Amino acid sequence: MKRILFFITSLLVSSFFLTSEEAVELDNGVYAKISTQKGELVFELDYKNLPLTVSNFVAQAEGKMGTPLYQDLSVYRVVPGYALFSGDPDGSGTGGADYTFSREEGSSFSNGTAGALTMESRNGEDHGSRFMILLKGDSFLDRKYTSFGRLIRGVEKLNKIKAGQKISIEILRIGSEANAFQPDKDSITAMIEQAREAERLQFSEKNPEVAGILESLGDGLKQSETGIFYAIHKEGKGGNPRPGDTVRMHYSGHLVTGQEFDNSYQRGEPFSFTIGKDGVIPGWIETALSMQAGEQRTIILPPELGYGDNGYGPIPADSWLIFDIELIDFK
Repeated sequence: MKRILFFITSLLVSSFFLTSEEAVELDNGVYAKISTQKGELVFELDYKNLPLTVSNFVAQAEGKMGTPLYQDLSVYRVVPGYALFSGDPDGSGTGGADYTFSREEGSSFSNGTAGALTMESRNGEDHGSRFMILLKGDSFLDRKYTSFGRLIRGVEKLNKIKAGQKISIEILRIGSEANAFQPDKDSITAMIEQAREAERLQFSEKNPEVAGILESLGDGLKQSETGIFYAIHKEGKGGNPRPGDTVRMHYSGHLVTGQEFDNSYQRGEPFSFTIGKDGVIPGWIETALSMQAGEQRTIILPPELGYGDNGYGPIPADSWLIFDIELIDFK
């Protein structure tokens, strides 16, 4: 009798649910069961190779970072035949966790197969709670996005999920090692800080001049989602410009070497451009949209938001650019 009970218990541990179609048995590991209006999806999570990313996902699902964010979620966007997006409790695609962490590399999974579970990100440094599930494999994404989960059941249901439908996520652990994987707020906060310190060290070694400039800007330094570093020296007022507005700005521009390449103050005339119509570098457009009249700030643009690998005039290719900017007015 004891042997029979042990056998039944073992089956219950290895088979976490039973459908009319089949009993799904799982190997030892950590899994996410996503319940949708079209059925259940089961993902294996790469918790050994991506401890921070998976810890964050698991903790959000289980409420270890505060309120569980992954219950009664909306699929806020679907790109037909490509990917669906969720993980934002607001359902807007702009909300989510009140903290971010950078991309973690080393996954044993790939975005090259349908059902890849991947954190959504604009620049690789703003992971939070939003994620995407690929409806079609795209291995090109492996260059910038790390897949932390792979679909092992429910692939036939993926393309039936529509924007606006609700999902909920449950974490499953099979085996002693997986059951010992119990991330919480303290452990995740520590991992994020360790990752940031490693990034700072790596960045300083790769870009010592830029790192020195950033350090000189002190505690007021911030970074946008796209990677622009900035420090506000004087607050403005009156709201932000919008696409289509014409802005007038004074500025001086320098390379990291200190070489000045342009200065509107010396010309005695502000620089004017219409947002979205005139061809200016991406970093300028983003900055103008985030400023208010009278505001003064220093911005440090990475090459991809400046002149990229082409350069321009006295600006070499792949240059970081430093601007001291003042938004005079807009209309």
